[in-house]
Amino acid sequence: MSGIAGLFLPFTSDVSPVEAAPVSELWRVAVPFFLAVLASAASIRWIISGSLSKAERAIAYVASAAMAGVTVSMWFTLDRESRTIREWLSIVSPGPILALGIYFLIRNSKMGSSRNFNPVMAIQVAYLANAVLCLIAFLREWQVGAYCVLAAAVAFVLQIILVSVSRRDVVKS
Repeated sequence: MSGIAGLFLPFTSDVSPVEAAPVSELWRVAVPFFLAVLASAASIRWIISGSLSKAERAIAYVASAAMAGVTVSMWFTLDRESRTIREWLSIVSPGPILALGIYFLIRNSKMGSSRNFNPVMAIQVAYLANAVLCLIAFLREWQVGAYCVLAAAVAFVLQIILVSVSRRDVVKS
């Protein structure tokens, strides 16, 4: 839920993702932060019922794929001249995060109850890719919203790890 707070609190330069979303040059980094709302709702639904409905799964996968695409699209639109190491790291970081997320989605789809967590994980991975990009890019300029995003990112990573290594999926003989 800290990711939701991070939507409205200043991330950097006294600008929140909600304020940055309508700005033409900032919408690509701002819009994926709205996945925090969907991730929180889907996570709560998964915790309560153990799965999502067919429609909820479809929404989760479409939204996460769209936002992952928005994050990756920044690679093709940014000027590549005179970049610092930090700028390159921020731009490149979503790729490995998304690749690792796809690995876990495939791995978990072969497991019992972890399979039901995949739609939630898809949302979280897309959020993480954008969050890490922005956290690295604005490292020395963080404001309270960035710390909320960091808290949400850490919570998502922990939830993904805990569900992915869960032993309840092991078939007992």
